[in-house]
Amino acid sequence: MSSLLDLRVIGVAASIFFLPIFAIAQSGAAKTPERTIIVLDASGSMWGEIVGGVKIDIAKAAVSDLVRSLDSKIELGLMAYGHRSKGDCTDIELLVPPGPDNRPAILKAIQSLVPKGKTPLSDAVLMAAEFLKYGEEKGTVILVSDGIETCGKDPCAVGEMLAAKGIDFVCHVVGFDLSQEERKQIECLAQKTGGQYFDAKDANGLRDALSKATETVVMNDTQLILSARNADGDLLNGVQFQIYGDKGSEDPKYSGNGGKYRQILEPGKYTVSGAFGALKAEGVVEVPEGETTNYELTFEASGLKAHAILLEGGEILQKGLSWRIFDKPPTENARQSLAYSHEAEPTFHLPPGTYSLMVTLEETSMEQEVIVEEGKGTEVTVILGAGILVATARLSENNPLIEKGLDWRLMSPVDSEGDRRQVTFSYESKTHLVAPAGKYLLTAKHGDSFAQQEVELVAGKTVEVVLTFGAGILMPVAIMNEGGDPVSGSLDWRLLSMPDAEGKRAQVTHSYDKEPVLKVASGEYLLQLTRGSAVTEEDVVIAAGEPTRVTVNLNAGTWTAEGFMAEDSPEAATSSLLWEIFSQPDSEGKRKKITHSYDAKPKVFLSSGKYLVRLERGSASVEMDTEISPGKLREDKMILNAGTVVLKTPANAKKISWSVYRIQADGEKGAKVAHGYKPELRVHLNAGSYLASVELTTDGRNEVSKPFEVTAGKLSEIEIGGE
Repeated sequence: MSSLLDLRVIGVAASIFFLPIFAIAQSGAAKTPERTIIVLDASGSMWGEIVGGVKIDIAKAAVSDLVRSLDSKIELGLMAYGHRSKGDCTDIELLVPPGPDNRPAILKAIQSLVPKGKTPLSDAVLMAAEFLKYGEEKGTVILVSDGIETCGKDPCAVGEMLAAKGIDFVCHVVGFDLSQEERKQIECLAQKTGGQYFDAKDANGLRDALSKATETVVMNDTQLILSARNADGDLLNGVQFQIYGDKGSEDPKYSGNGGKYRQILEPGKYTVSGAFGALKAEGVVEVPEGETTNYELTFEASGLKAHAILLEGGEILQKGLSWRIFDKPPTENARQSLAYSHEAEPTFHLPPGTYSLMVTLEETSMEQEVIVEEGKGTEVTVILGAGILVATARLSENNPLIEKGLDWRLMSPVDSEGDRRQVTFSYESKTHLVAPAGKYLLTAKHGDSFAQQEVELVAGKTVEVVLTFGAGILMPVAIMNEGGDPVSGSLDWRLLSMPDAEGKRAQVTHSYDKEPVLKVASGEYLLQLTRGSAVTEEDVVIAAGEPTRVTVNLNAGTWTAEGFMAEDSPEAATSSLLWEIFSQPDSEGKRKKITHSYDAKPKVFLSSGKYLVRLERGSASVEMDTEISPGKLREDKMILNAGTVVLKTPANAKKISWSVYRIQADGEKGAKVAHGYKPELRVHLNAGSYLASVELTTDGRNEVSKPFEVTAGKLSEIEIGGE
């Protein structure tokens, strides 16, 4: 928190009464399905995995199921955010306007969503509310989000504003896989508008939460909506509501706080009351079955009007402000927020007393004690003591200003431990940053290029800065062979720095795009390209301010193969296969394993040259040499020369232990090639002579051995121990 500056308090003559007034404006009408917009989070965090799968896939399925289940006459719409671009707080789109018989369009729009960006949930709810004409008509928003606001808005404040100006507007919030702390930050958005918060941790929880949220829209609930207003009709915040059953009951049946309070209850007569500081109001209301009844409590309260300026004598600020009224000073714990506003010059209606007024403009906050007197209006001007930084950037001195893809950070001065704190950030091409007067470090990132500059902000002044990256753009294209067409997919680009003193290179950036655009500082680099198991490297020099185009030749081909049990086998083997590819022997005769596959018919990209391929199926194996030519497809057929043997023991055998040995040319028992512990052992073996040995228990423990032959391409069944 910045140090507090003096506030200028100006008394304004006003005829404001403070005595409590009676409750007014009871109305009831049968609840019909309202126009409803589902606001779906499609920010980058929705790629996260939870129980049941990827969050965006779970959300798409759950919302789609809900849409299909709702009556086609219900006017339903769909809005999403964070689905079109990264780092863009304006990425909000009404995909399908609310209306009947639009379910196919909504379902199609849901499936098209690809999470990418930030979480501007507050502005998304505001946009949905404005489309629903929340200040004129009934409307409901159902927000489904897996994260908190990331674009600087306060969901609580948005809720207060919507409640103050809305005509029976409700926002329900479905928190998807949120922590307790995250939940607190968006739960109040529902509470402030009289909506409900629903928690969902997995796929089933999300479906249940969505179902409960929509029930509040389509059902004819018996409910009472209490609101508190001043004599001018403005909604008051910080009112304690209570609803009593039988007249004279000491304990309330329901209670809530804010400016508007919604409660589903049984039909009947209720006593209602509200407390606004020392002011009280009450009344009696009849709530018919199946209807929504609105009831207003009116209080006479004094007005506190607030302004903000950058410095003494400056102009009143007209945008970007957030105001909050607290019941206690900032030094005290457990204080309550009584009112909030995003208006440039808000007026707060408060009971007489002492309050704390806070105003925030981006990263600048000021808080001061103010006194509201009985029967008087109070005007307050806050001096923020802040400066404005306008920053742009270009790749080099001779290049035009960069229009997109910038990441700005304003960092605090170095502290006693040598660290800096991030003060604010922006993704705009021409950014406007507001911060308290002082010295800062401004940094900018464009792709993987970086620039920074020390700046000093002066209260009430605008400082303009143009950063120059001294960067260039690398635009590589991959080909498999000289003169070949560009490669379309499965590419891994790595840009590495020059070697350090120890000969090590650091990765500067990477990309998996077909034709990446790499924005980095000018200089010399090593460009590494991988496709499958084919790897090549090339030195590149990137010039400042201009694109460097490079064609990288992988000098590689494609290898594929099928395995057969015997030369005359009609069908290829498809299961239990292990393919391994090895390099040529080095100076010590050792081979390096290049890659492996378990596919029936593997497809591998390899640099041109000679390799050793090994195929295993069970205990059968075969090896062969192969050679890869640039840009060519090499297809190999590998013959295992093997058969399949099923070894069986008697049905009453227990504690079985199999061992299978190869018989050598001299007739002696050779190496063990297979083993197992089940009554039936199925094994693939190269053709030849073998000895099966099994330890088993029938009446007593014994070991039985039996020689057998394996014929390529044949299946044999052999029983041992049953004679």
